[in-house]
Amino acid sequence: MAKKGLGVQTAQTKRPFRFYVVVFFVGMLFTVTLWDAYFNGTRPLDHNVSSVLILIMGTFFSVAAGLFSWSLETRHNFLEKEVEWRTHDIQAKNQELIKKNEEIENFIQIISHDLKAPIVSIQGFATILKTELGNTLQGTNLDYFNRIQANAQQMTTLIMDLLEFSRVGRIEDEKESVDTKALTNEILEELKPEIDKRHIKIQVGDRFPKLWASKKRLTQVLTNLISNAVKYMGPSSQPCIEIGCSDERNGTLCTVWIKDNGIGIKKEFQEKIFQIFQRAPNQLKVEGSGIGLSIVKKIVELNGGRVWLESEEGKGSQFFISWPTSEGRASRLSFPHVLSGNLSSGSPRSRG
Repeated sequence: MAKKGLGVQTAQTKRPFRFYVVVFFVGMLFTVTLWDAYFNGTRPLDHNVSSVLILIMGTFFSVAAGLFSWSLETRHNFLEKEVEWRTHDIQAKNQELIKKNEEIENFIQIISHDLKAPIVSIQGFATILKTELGNTLQGTNLDYFNRIQANAQQMTTLIMDLLEFSRVGRIEDEKESVDTKALTNEILEELKPEIDKRHIKIQVGDRFPKLWASKKRLTQVLTNLISNAVKYMGPSSQPCIEIGCSDERNGTLCTVWIKDNGIGIKKEFQEKIFQIFQRAPNQLKVEGSGIGLSIVKKIVELNGGRVWLESEEGKGSQFFISWPTSEGRASRLSFPHVLSGNLSSGSPRSRG
């Protein structure tokens, strides 16, 4: 039944209605009627130059109308075929791109597995030796074993972060309207043991608009920034982290900020820390791969926003991310001309 229907549709496509033929024959019929009335009518037209010119003009008009209609339909058919060809070409390229992404994903999975396998072995044998040696493992030897295990764990973290960095932007995540305040509270609850351990006071703003985002990716961004504020707090007498937001562009964008009174970052490193494997030197021995802020920057920019910071060494840091709101997305769908500016044209503003 499906093949029969397809055959009928193909037949209809091969023999479309030719409107220009109708226009041409109607025009010729009108012209023949005029000529017949001119020569054979009971009340023939005056045989003067004006009448002849009118008849000639009518003939030319009929022919021109037919040719014009033919030209329009020919152009229409050409455009339809062009659109059909381009659509088919885009679909083929999309399928090829999907296949390439799958190949890359499989390749990365294999590489990460092969890289992690010897590290897992090192960790396993180190644990066995440490258990068997027991109390005989002391002093420098114990320190060496601890370093082996710590470095192996650091390498595992680095591989996982690189794998995640490669996936951002390559694998499309489904977007939805995300309750930013509820998400922030969830992240703070997960980080609560470390926050309580350091006796950090948390201040969260009252008003947070809903953002248009992949909840997974937005969680990555906020978790990274808030956990960094906790880790790099330093020996502050009154440790405090403030989280808030403000609207931009009539509510189409939201700037979320995370402010701490920790160790801060020197000015010469404030741009470098967003580059992969770049970390600002500090006196705190904080574990990390140097990829977290690179992932944050990549996610934010892929979602049409930007990330920046304001910091002073010894006085803390304030990170900002601009992100499209759900309300802003609805406005763009209704009035596409509303947002025509460049996101990067705005200048950072300090918020307290």
